[in-house]
Amino acid sequence: MKKNIYLILIILLSMMSTSGTAQTRIGGFPFFRSFLDGIMDEVERPGPNNPTAKPGVDRSNKADLVKNLGLQLTTLKSEVGAFYLPDYPFTTNDGLKIEFEYMMYTTPGSTGGITDGITMFLMDAERAGELEYGAEGAGFGYTYRWTNKTLEGNNIEGQRIKGILGGYLAIALDQNNFKTVRMEGHEQRNGVFYDDDPRKTPSTKPDKYNTYSNVTIRGAAGPDFREVVSRHPSGLLKYQLYEGDWGYPVLATRHTGGSRSSEDLWNQAGFILATDTGGYLQGGFQAGNIIPPIAQGFDIAGGGTFTDPDEPEYRKAIIKLETNPDASVGGFKITVAIQHGNESTTVIENFTFPKKLTYIENGLPGAINNDFPLIATVPPRITYEVETPDQLVIGFMAATGTETNYTNVIKNLRITPLFGANTANDDITGHRRGPVTIRPLDNDLGYIDSGSGVIGDKEYLDPSSFRFWTDEYTCLGDRKFEHTVNGEGRWVYDETTAEALFFPEKGYVGEASIMYDIKGKESPYDGEKFRSSLAIISVTLADEYP
Repeated sequence: MKKNIYLILIILLSMMSTSGTAQTRIGGFPFFRSFLDGIMDEVERPGPNNPTAKPGVDRSNKADLVKNLGLQLTTLKSEVGAFYLPDYPFTTNDGLKIEFEYMMYTTPGSTGGITDGITMFLMDAERAGELEYGAEGAGFGYTYRWTNKTLEGNNIEGQRIKGILGGYLAIALDQNNFKTVRMEGHEQRNGVFYDDDPRKTPSTKPDKYNTYSNVTIRGAAGPDFREVVSRHPSGLLKYQLYEGDWGYPVLATRHTGGSRSSEDLWNQAGFILATDTGGYLQGGFQAGNIIPPIAQGFDIAGGGTFTDPDEPEYRKAIIKLETNPDASVGGFKITVAIQHGNESTTVIENFTFPKKLTYIENGLPGAINNDFPLIATVPPRITYEVETPDQLVIGFMAATGTETNYTNVIKNLRITPLFGANTANDDITGHRRGPVTIRPLDNDLGYIDSGSGVIGDKEYLDPSSFRFWTDEYTCLGDRKFEHTVNGEGRWVYDETTAEALFFPEKGYVGEASIMYDIKGKESPYDGEKFRSSLAIISVTLADEYP
């Protein structure tokens, strides 16, 4: 005799919040899009600046929804796919948590290695209406591309591309080139040096400067006009730089290890900008450091598609932007973690985004010799203050270079309050016949301020604030605790016991699901802006229900 099996899956689908209200998912955080249903509401796709910059390269936005896969950003060489959320502004006073699952892999049928990656960026909300993304490839769509004036007898100044105007911050899943200085005739950009001596461009780069799996943070666009001089023993070159031609310095970068990494290189290859001198300091790799130790290295790219965290290809980025109590020092305190399979590793921790900084614009050649740009021995050293925009908006991009057809995909994007109520996954099997009872709040968390810090526990949740959602766009409303789906069954929530029950219709076989959210009961975390992520309660009846 076959057993009837009821498989209960409570799947976390978190969301993020700022100072806006969360009565609905329209016009304020929390925000969630699975990108699996073919719907892209409230998501805009920008175009490129200088769309014809490079002959033979189509610079149009390649972001496209692929049902049941996600929002596919790139598939071929020299592409950018980008989107942003203009209707969801926030400020540096709003602590946010940004989570998204991502897939990075060589496009099927192609040969070649890895290329570039995915970045999350913030920009001035007042300028979002004029957003045009920057250079493809190692520019990740965020930064600029400078070039020689001429190459092989041809004027190529028209191939220069500005970075995002009003760009404030970019955090990249960087497969090699976003972090390093670029010095080629057709592409020049500032970055981390190739050697301990910044005047050298060694033929063989030391391993710690030539890593293939990194998390890299770049800073804000240079906001105004600058005239600078770049010097080399053979001469000097003068530059006139306008907004979008400079800035975007590497603030911090850290190698994560992986298949191309030598033993423990992930605890050696990491750098932080010294904002007083413009040089780079090697990370500490100790507990409590901005670049903490990693017990075991991993590839930033999963190398394939996935549907479940149990798969080794699974990757999720978790970015926390915490309000800095001393705004005179800088903006957010930034923590970046990567979930790879079932493990989560903190890569950068509590990095303070600087308000004022000095950096070295080492992407400008000191001289040109037979089309070959020579790295400056005395490059421009630029100091500028980063004005914090009144409001910011968030966007995402992926980029590929000239060598490899590569696929980058984002799905299950969640933007939630940093201390909004938190939901977690549950798997329940082997139920007896009859209605299915679920206690969805048992491994969820609400938060309180204990006086010595914020702490979380399920006891800090408000069971009466539970709300059913029929999908990621439609809430039943406050205290609407029953919902019937014809042909499947009836959902009921009991606020006194904090239990959800599902009564399947007789004979129903298959999956039935519903979403919910919740919030805390202690001030200030009982406010609507601290509402939780959406969670899906999914009940699979594997055999007929008599």
